[in-house]
Amino acid sequence: MEIEYLEYLGSIHIGVAILCTENFSFVPNNSTHQMKSLVENITKTNVIELSEYIIGSLMVGNSHGFVVSNVITQEVLKKIQTTNLTVYQAPEFFAFGNVVLTNDFGGIISPIIPPKIRKQISETLNIPLETRTLAKSDLVGSLAYVTNYGGLITPLAEEEEVAEIKDILHLKEIGVGSINRGSEFVASGIVGNTKGILIGRETTGIEIMEITRCFIKPEGGEVGA
Repeated sequence: MEIEYLEYLGSIHIGVAILCTENFSFVPNNSTHQMKSLVENITKTNVIELSEYIIGSLMVGNSHGFVVSNVITQEVLKKIQTTNLTVYQAPEFFAFGNVVLTNDFGGIISPIIPPKIRKQISETLNIPLETRTLAKSDLVGSLAYVTNYGGLITPLAEEEEVAEIKDILHLKEIGVGSINRGSEFVASGIVGNTKGILIGRETTGIEIMEITRCFIKPEGGEVGA
């Protein structure tokens, strides 16, 4: 498993532009060939190009399905549906990447999402969802990043919250840290899965040490519950 630097058209906010699960990555169709190749090679996923440049904010997903905002066009929706997984387009606008934190085993969801939509998201992703805030914020998907193995949580979170998230998402490792030289919005600068992690170019050596500890599983290490 590798950790590599990545940028999108000069931006360090790669998590806003890209969504990665265990099997698929979605990248903007104006990405460079080098960027697309790096995403494919590091995460070992099927890379799908979309005419949407903030898909990491507008969409959330796992190995079971995807949930997208109502602003996603039919053209983009059809490309996402080529995964042959369940895709749910919510009837209201939400930047789901910012308000849902999920892997294949569990998730947390902001209380700003109406109960009816929360239920549909849980069914689409085929996981239990716990409704809660993180660090007193509704941006539960922005303030943390998780894979099926580990997670990195914003330094703003309480120690008890970190422990609870580890339990809810059945993580083997979890840590507290920032990205891109001190950004507390961890998910803005990380994309990846259990096979590889990509980080924004301003991420420091100290930040990388915690990222490595959280996301790189030992040889033969297990993931999930």
